[in-house]
Amino acid sequence: MSFHHDPEKWLYQSQKEHCPYCQKEDDPSNSEILKQFKYSELCAHPEVSLKGTCYLITREHYVELFDMDDESLLGFMREVQIAARVLKDVTRAFKINYEMHGNSAPHLHMHLFPRYLDDPFAGRSIDYGHIDPPVYQNGEFEIFVNNMQTGLESIRER
Repeated sequence: MSFHHDPEKWLYQSQKEHCPYCQKEDDPSNSEILKQFKYSELCAHPEVSLKGTCYLITREHYVELFDMDDESLLGFMREVQIAARVLKDVTRAFKINYEMHGNSAPHLHMHLFPRYLDDPFAGRSIDYGHIDPPVYQNGEFEIFVNNMQTGLESIRER
């Protein structure tokens, strides 16, 4: 759902008491939680355009970065830094791209996209709808999840 298609619903869900994430509604993508940080959760699901794609979603309800107090903002960005470092090591990506949109889910989150020299979006933006054929073969997503969790366990948070 994008605010472009249903602005009333988006505004309704942007309120903490109606936010699907805050209300612990079912996640249609069945995301795996890779790590629960102090300020965010790192999650991933297999129906993505690039192997290793994941996202951090704030544990508290925010819609915009400017809604966050300094401590929460700095803590969240530190967790982004930790997750990206481990993601780059696990995936052996050439570069990590960071994207925040929020037009489809009115709860602050940041996507992390590993970029590869041979990825199908060389020199252009990622096509998020390009999920067929699946990027993960049998068991590969589970291996990615395990490798991320192991890598994250070895990082000491400050």
